[in-house]
Amino acid sequence: MQEKQKDLTSVKQKQVLNKILQTLSERHPSMYYLSTVEIANQIKRHIDETGELSLEEQALVKPLELREIQILLSLH
Repeated sequence: MQEKQKDLTSVKQKQVLNKILQTLSERHPSMYYLSTVEIANQIKRHIDETGELSLEEQALVKPLELREIQILLSLH
């Protein structure tokens, strides 16, 4: 049961990260050419500084470290 909850949380986190990535890509078309490390940094900055996420979305992704963001972005 806990494993299913973890999987569901990961799926939701990925959805929020993809939403942020979409927003950042629309604002900065050159994002496509950045490395995963640079993209993770941009996403983390967006999470921490913009206030554009709902409280639920913030609760899902704010605790993520850069490495965790990189890993979630790389999973398809």
